[in-house]
Amino acid sequence: MYILGINAYHGDAAAALIKDGRIVAAAEEERFNRIKHCAGFPSLAIKYCLSAAGIGIEAVEHVGISRDPSAHLHKKILRAGQRAAAQFANRPRQSAERLALTAAAASSVELEIPNRPPVVAEPNGNGRGSKILQQIADRLRNAARVRDLKEELAKELGIPKTKISAQFHNVEHHRAHLASAFFVSPFDRAALLSLDGFGDFISTMWGVGEGNAIKVLGQIEYPHSLGIVYTATTQFLGFPHYGDEGKVMGLAPYGTPRFIEVLRDVVRTEPNGQFRLNLSYFRHATEGVEMSWNNGSPRIGEIHSDQFARTFGPARDPRGDLTQRDRDLAASLQMRLEEVAFHVLDHLHRETGLSDLGLAGGVAYNSVMNGKILLNTPFRRVFVQPAAGDSGTALGVCYQIWNQLLKQARGEVLEGSYTGPEFRDEEIETELAQSNLKFERFTDLEVAARAARDIADGKVVGWFQGRLEFGPRALGNRSIVVDPRRANMTDILNARIKKREAFRPFAPSILAEHVGAYFEQTHPAPTMLMVYQVKSERRVEIPAVTHVDGSGRLQTVSSSVNPRFYQLIKEFYRITGVPVVLNTSFNEDEPIVCTPRDAIECFLRTRMDVLYLGNYIVRRN
Repeated sequence: MYILGINAYHGDAAAALIKDGRIVAAAEEERFNRIKHCAGFPSLAIKYCLSAAGIGIEAVEHVGISRDPSAHLHKKILRAGQRAAAQFANRPRQSAERLALTAAAASSVELEIPNRPPVVAEPNGNGRGSKILQQIADRLRNAARVRDLKEELAKELGIPKTKISAQFHNVEHHRAHLASAFFVSPFDRAALLSLDGFGDFISTMWGVGEGNAIKVLGQIEYPHSLGIVYTATTQFLGFPHYGDEGKVMGLAPYGTPRFIEVLRDVVRTEPNGQFRLNLSYFRHATEGVEMSWNNGSPRIGEIHSDQFARTFGPARDPRGDLTQRDRDLAASLQMRLEEVAFHVLDHLHRETGLSDLGLAGGVAYNSVMNGKILLNTPFRRVFVQPAAGDSGTALGVCYQIWNQLLKQARGEVLEGSYTGPEFRDEEIETELAQSNLKFERFTDLEVAARAARDIADGKVVGWFQGRLEFGPRALGNRSIVVDPRRANMTDILNARIKKREAFRPFAPSILAEHVGAYFEQTHPAPTMLMVYQVKSERRVEIPAVTHVDGSGRLQTVSSSVNPRFYQLIKEFYRITGVPVVLNTSFNEDEPIVCTPRDAIECFLRTRMDVLYLGNYIVRRN
């Protein structure tokens, strides 16, 4: 039985396909169309998944999407009505008709109003218009697309709807997150937490998983959200783009948390794992926020209110220099995020009594927070789904249908995230020949040995192997790899290729059996979603991957999960005595490279020294 899961009309559109409970393929749309965090419909990702299985859509029995417009319907209507009333309180000509339209937008209900011309909505929009009626119309258009998934799928695949016989499912957003965090985890029973911005009116959901079922135990509803707090502050600090929250996480160690008491007022904890926002600091609950989920990169309007500037001073211009105020606010934000998250986790542990934790949602990309969970909560093992953000809900949809709905037994454990396209030697050689590049071919062992020697000699190595990673991290198949012993390597990478802010750290990939010799914690981190402290005596040994606070966002590499990357690091260890390499994503201000053509073009336009494509080597003259 084939099941197709989809995340659509939202950032990081993606598709996943499973067969009889086993992952066949999963990938983000951005990897194919080369648009960062691409929203819209993941047609190319779906086509890839079907191709990887060697099937057409006719063979798929179930299709699901990680949105359910009917979820929490009455609460959406109530909230929309309250917001509309506030908007139109001093405008007597605004009729009940407009209030009804507002409620319809929040509830995803279509309204037909006699003798009224249609409201024209922006295609694929979700509240982009600056006027409330435009926002409503955009919301209605978006919800309608979610409801009629079959028609959209047929159109994108270029086939009539009659050729699709699958049963279609709307899976509530956070239930998809929880499913992704449990059903492919190594745990038989586990406490589960999804921390996000918003999805289907919910920002946070927790529960317990056992066998092939998940029971939801609690949730936090709109307008209260840790993700919203982090995004709003990220915007205020001059980082306006979708996905920029990771920059603030990297900036935080340069500051001191002198604003922590203010942040404790901005986000207030309550009993039973609950928290609430001081809404005077935010626009989303009263004014709405302009959003665009079209087929380009997502855009989110200003979330923070003027209260931010009254409290912290003027917002930073994105082109301006960073000040100590900015660093200190980042540090305070990170501390408060951790405090509130651990508050929720402590309650979850008390409620379940379990020591294993499954974690997903966009906030689960905060690897600094993740790395402190075992130090600050009673949990002893943590599984962070590698595509923890919204792209991973495509996978969660598959398993929510397979395990929870169809009550099938579990069998898949996701140890890595290598679920994307791979390419044969013949395909690689054809691309190299078409590019008029001089290349050599070697055996598997020779490739690892030569790459390790190049890295030890200070060269910047592009490393393109096997299947593409699912999720935001390059984990040794689409990586740029350099020597972590050379302190100047971060400057070299930024000057030649990455061109990113100097305060952002680079990550260490380490042989799993050596973690205890270099880091203060040893819990496996195979998908680079944990930050641990580097042992003080080792920091001078690997300066290029040690952040200003002595930490490193590590990837633990084992021969069973990625034998080729493991062999590369092992060869580097044999040459240098250091079982660590610096690993950063193979890209230049673009999505991670997907195809050999992507890798060759990135190599040619940057100043990489050597490109390893499978068993082929290209050296820059």
